[in-house]
Amino acid sequence: MSDPITLESLLEQDSELFSLPEIYIRVSELLENTDSSSAQIGKVIETDPALSSRILKMVNSAFYGIPKTIASISQSITILGRDRLRQILIGTVLSGVFGKVQSHVFLMEDFWYHSVKTAILARHLGRDSTVSGEAEALFTAGLLHEMGRLILAQKIPDQATEIQQALDMDEDIIQAEQRILGFTHCDVGAAFIEKWGLPAMLVDVARYHHNPELSEAFKLENDLVHLANNLVFLVSPIAQQDVEYVLENIQGWERCGLTADQIVNACTLADEQVYEVMEMLGMVQMKIDLDD
Repeated sequence: MSDPITLESLLEQDSELFSLPEIYIRVSELLENTDSSSAQIGKVIETDPALSSRILKMVNSAFYGIPKTIASISQSITILGRDRLRQILIGTVLSGVFGKVQSHVFLMEDFWYHSVKTAILARHLGRDSTVSGEAEALFTAGLLHEMGRLILAQKIPDQATEIQQALDMDEDIIQAEQRILGFTHCDVGAAFIEKWGLPAMLVDVARYHHNPELSEAFKLENDLVHLANNLVFLVSPIAQQDVEYVLENIQGWERCGLTADQIVNACTLADEQVYEVMEMLGMVQMKIDLDD
């Protein structure tokens, strides 16, 4: 009889999949070193052509709305600043690590659609909130909030399939995971994000995005990602009455300090941008509307 699966046993398993690439570690160290120049950071990033391409696609997209074309990584650092580039770097590196992962538990395109749309929504909602300066970090938090589910699907596919079947029968995900595993995807995601040495806010949101009221250090950030996580199914055209109906079933959304108009706008923008951002991150080929 095999030993029971624990969170500790998952963390102890060796896997290249769950180690951040050396390029990320090297660039992060340079970004944190105030003596390093934009040119030095750019040279390191440009040793990885795929990473460079994804970053330049992101910074030149309508998503960032920069009026001039950015031709180099060093120029993007100068214009965006180190903090914003760090968030783009986390997103692009992790999408590169996990983007090619395949799973028989759920459709990967559905997983990335949910994660990316939550990320975009969290960014737009954050820009209208009192933590507007954290909008890029909220994008990263939204992108990573369900990472624990992906790790479970990779590490323990049989149990992850049992959990998915429980969800198909309308069982609450947290209850199903506690019943089957004794811990949740929130615990798993937070543990791995902490293991990667990523910022504390990302760890906290992964842990509490289903129960933001339990967060002590990053309550508003959790509220915003929780709100975004519950709005992803809304698609254009999005009417204010649709949003207001959904908000009635989202506990604590009022703590975000947002109006229904602001939420409608965020939902509309996220719906317009989700496939573009997925394509830029290498998660799906750009969809073409044959009616155009």
